[in-house]
Amino acid sequence: MSSNSKQIELPTEVAKVDDAYLSALLLCFSRIFPAILNTAIDLNLFEIIAKAKSGSSLSASEIASQLPNQHPELANRLERILPILASYCLLDCSIRINEDGNRERVYALTPIGQYFACDANGGSLGPLSRLMHRGYSDVWNDVKDAIMDPNNKNHFTNIYGMALYQYTEEDKEMNHMVNKAMAHAGPLEMKRILELYKGFEGVTTLVDVGGGEGRALQQIISKYPSIKGINFDLPQVIHMHHLFQLVCHNWSDEDCVKFLRNCYKSLPKHGKVIVLDYIMPEIPNPSNISKHTCVIDTLMFLVNEGKERSEKEFQNLCMSSGFSKFHVACSDFSAMSGVMEFYK
Repeated sequence: MSSNSKQIELPTEVAKVDDAYLSALLLCFSRIFPAILNTAIDLNLFEIIAKAKSGSSLSASEIASQLPNQHPELANRLERILPILASYCLLDCSIRINEDGNRERVYALTPIGQYFACDANGGSLGPLSRLMHRGYSDVWNDVKDAIMDPNNKNHFTNIYGMALYQYTEEDKEMNHMVNKAMAHAGPLEMKRILELYKGFEGVTTLVDVGGGEGRALQQIISKYPSIKGINFDLPQVIHMHHLFQLVCHNWSDEDCVKFLRNCYKSLPKHGKVIVLDYIMPEIPNPSNISKHTCVIDTLMFLVNEGKERSEKEFQNLCMSSGFSKFHVACSDFSAMSGVMEFYK
């Protein structure tokens, strides 16, 4: 073939078909990437790269030198997984020419990859990824049964013989994974919320209902030091504003109305409940927020019979619980996608 031969340009319609085919093909192999991602997390690869000198990129051999269990094939084996992390935009790959003239790939963290290394506040998505991949590994098997088996009322219970909350009480490893995931992922979301949501201004006392280790409350008070914060697991404290962060999506409508009514009774005049939760799009779309919310809704369905709700469904919860006003303060600005206020 002549070196002057022109590259064949595919018709637009053919290119669209090829792109659709490749997108479908990638879904067939979609279980491989999570395995590689969690391998990188287990090996602390993101932490190693994050600690490189400012602006520096590391080669596979330089990363390998900081791992335990050194062996001759370690760098070569790392080089087999680092490119996939780069192709998914977690790493930035470039070519470095060494003094001997040899070319080698070097890697640095991208803004996405930085979320899998701990930030200054201990925030990281690494433990959350580990929980989804390892803690819930059996949940992803035989999902068809959760749809077709009329006796399968709760997929997690059907697999493990008990509900999630009971299982985490009895299985120390699972309990540790759940708590660590929430403790490290929560600060990332709350940081974003505090940048945009101003509804904590003027609040004197705030009860974080189901606040876990209290990190969210600590972040709020660090920005609004005049707030008296109470970390609480049951909504029975009187004369307080209440914060529900990812609480409602764990429960049925009936259960939500029960504890929201308790909150309503305990609120002072003109008090409010602040609900931080996913808002389900009425029509799913290809945006990352829509994908993430739909994924979490499926997770709630399989794990604990909870669900994500549309804006209208949240409004119904609000009014059914006795509140006089429903307000979406922020939406579509973060992974959580919604900050709502229920006013007494």
